[in-house]
Amino acid sequence: MEENQMKKMLILVLTLALTLGVCSQALAADKYTIALIAPFTGDNAQYGEAYKTGLQVLCDEVNADGGINGAELTFETFDDASDAAQSTNMAQIVTSDEKYIAAIGSYTSTCALAFGSIFDEAQMPVMVPNAGNSMIATDYTYTFQRGMTIPIESALMARYAVQKLDCKRVAFLALNNDAGLQFMENAVKAIDNLKAEGVDCEVVAKESFNEGEVRDYSAICLKLKDAKPDIIVVNMGYVECAAILTQAQQVGLTDVKWLGNQSMYTTDFTNLVGDAGKGFYVSTGFYADNPDENIQSFIAACKAIDGKIPNAYQRNAYECASMIAYCLRNGATTRQELYDALLAIDYWPGKTGANKWINRQVEEEYLILQYQGDGLWNMLQVNQ
Repeated sequence: MEENQMKKMLILVLTLALTLGVCSQALAADKYTIALIAPFTGDNAQYGEAYKTGLQVLCDEVNADGGINGAELTFETFDDASDAAQSTNMAQIVTSDEKYIAAIGSYTSTCALAFGSIFDEAQMPVMVPNAGNSMIATDYTYTFQRGMTIPIESALMARYAVQKLDCKRVAFLALNNDAGLQFMENAVKAIDNLKAEGVDCEVVAKESFNEGEVRDYSAICLKLKDAKPDIIVVNMGYVECAAILTQAQQVGLTDVKWLGNQSMYTTDFTNLVGDAGKGFYVSTGFYADNPDENIQSFIAACKAIDGKIPNAYQRNAYECASMIAYCLRNGATTRQELYDALLAIDYWPGKTGANKWINRQVEEEYLILQYQGDGLWNMLQVNQ
């Protein structure tokens, strides 16, 4: 073959290779996909559905505004049923498929702790919307925690119970899991610190139970009644809490205040608990009656999808996806570039509320709300 012909063929081959490469890149840029790992079956399926709503709102907004530099933003769901082993299986599926640029999930601290090493090994960013065990971000590198960590939140709640609600005898009740155990440890430590400062307070009871294994809480309620607390501070899901409040009334545990985590700030809780929930206090970073236009727009979008007033679960999933979209729009095209861009965010203004990022964990204002009955909540103050 003549030298000129060989040169022409080489040029043709190179041109074809470059063309195929450009087409491949263009195809990859047609869509960015986030993996949502969360419970969609089992006792915690409502939280997976809440995350799904929040992601859908964000994707709809982004795509209506032209997408990610012209590319569609979408997500796919992976059911872990709040089971650690199933969560790791889902994480392995997600991390091994390059179509997923990032992941959001899971609901429980136990699941997030279980799959953290898998995302580290794959060098793929995962944003945890609400799970609060502090080791999720401190023990793993590619994890971002959007919810306030339990050591901070539990101390806030314990101090509020004593200093603002004027309660001297404090009882704690939590799930016997990674989140509940860390909550109990740090809440008790906060009371001990107040005592060391000369504040008149004490821990009179500490009770825990295994999620999904208890339906009759009367024995626990009787133990708490015997301890004669001024307040009972709880960390659990709203289904268990509603049952406990109802059964507490049945055994005569009535002359006591209750303070819980943001899981109880939902219409599902108020529908279940009825009058037994009147006076219940919650600590939360999201308040649906905030008149801010952006928040009300977000609430309307969520209600259009599932008919429910959103809470911190829809909101945190929305903000996690919003940060991912922001970084992609500003030049991140790979998992590592996305991780680096997320890591560079020190302050996030947030459509539904601002937060600071410190070592991949969040610092934000928390509000104290009190349930008034008939689905109505009253905001008392910012708890910092």
